[in-house]
Amino acid sequence: MRRLFPLLKGERQPHGWMERAGMALLGMVGHGYGLLQAGRVRAYQKGIVLRPWQADCPVVAVGNLTAGGTGKTPMVAWLGRFFLSRHVRLAIVSRGYKQRSRSPITLVADPNGRILRAPEAADEAVLLAHELPGATILTGANRRLLIRHATQHLGCRLILMDDAFQHVPVRRDLDVLLLDAHNPLGNGRILPGGLLREFPAAMARAHAIIMTRAANEEDRLATTAMIHHFAPGMPTAYCCHEPLHWIRVGDGQILPLDALKGQQVVAFCGIAQPESFRDTLRDIQVSPVHFTAYPDHHVVTVSEMRQLEALAHACGASALVTTQKDWVKIPPHATHLPLYVLVIGIRFPEPFSWLVEQLENLACLAGGHAIHPGGEILDTNSSSPL
Repeated sequence: MRRLFPLLKGERQPHGWMERAGMALLGMVGHGYGLLQAGRVRAYQKGIVLRPWQADCPVVAVGNLTAGGTGKTPMVAWLGRFFLSRHVRLAIVSRGYKQRSRSPITLVADPNGRILRAPEAADEAVLLAHELPGATILTGANRRLLIRHATQHLGCRLILMDDAFQHVPVRRDLDVLLLDAHNPLGNGRILPGGLLREFPAAMARAHAIIMTRAANEEDRLATTAMIHHFAPGMPTAYCCHEPLHWIRVGDGQILPLDALKGQQVVAFCGIAQPESFRDTLRDIQVSPVHFTAYPDHHVVTVSEMRQLEALAHACGASALVTTQKDWVKIPPHATHLPLYVLVIGIRFPEPFSWLVEQLENLACLAGGHAIHPGGEILDTNSSSPL
């Protein structure tokens, strides 16, 4: 997989006839899958054979065009805070990827503070539960069933569908697509021959596209031109993912970013793009003596934590550092070493008035309280609303 992933991302070309033949075969399979996906979407759009289901409250969908990390979870948290700050009774629904629960409806969190632990619940859902106190979070394979349960039994008035750009059976009032500005399309092929979930032209059905990890101006300009090629006139914005602070596990103390500067630490993570965590550590001048990258959604066991501890002692490290997504899956008291969690937020360097207006309108429809222009600033991170 480590040799394949750079090929799927377009970071290198296949070498030798075996790699070329393998990628050609995967590309053909992916093209067939893309045709099937396009036909399915078209059937729902025409509404002749398949009709999208209409919920009895506003629905906002957030999703990707590619598999892997685009920074979607911080964006969902940002949107969740927007609606919660306007006193909207919010439910977040998602599939619950790799969770142990097999219930058709898994209540991950409720407004009273009840939170199910990972891996019984999906790691991203548990992370959102900690980020968004007051939100209802449900996971399960049938989004329609989750939405009905949220609105009819839990009193929710607005639905935020996580990872739902391809989930066309549910009609949405706002469809937000995220693209990684640094690598928006991977190698340009569809799974399993690339990272795309469907053809790039599918981005035209979004209502707005937000470029994530867009600190580099050259990346932004290239991605914006690509978006307008496939979706002329599409409202676009860009945001940057930025480290905010450290949380010390155990007492929950919040520490500034420079708290670990110059310290010997061992870093570990199980996310889609582990190199992004490594780069962020470098940017804040934290240089791990060892870096362990597990597969995405990996659940770190007590045994693995003990191995990391032993590695830290052997390398002279005094602490372990990890991501928020990994933290929620670590068993309590799994390590005797200090464990620090890096908190990441998003920031919109430029106001996106079109999106703000749409979100305000949906909040009002959901019974929330609108905040008039000037009531809050637009240049914000994911720890505060718009």
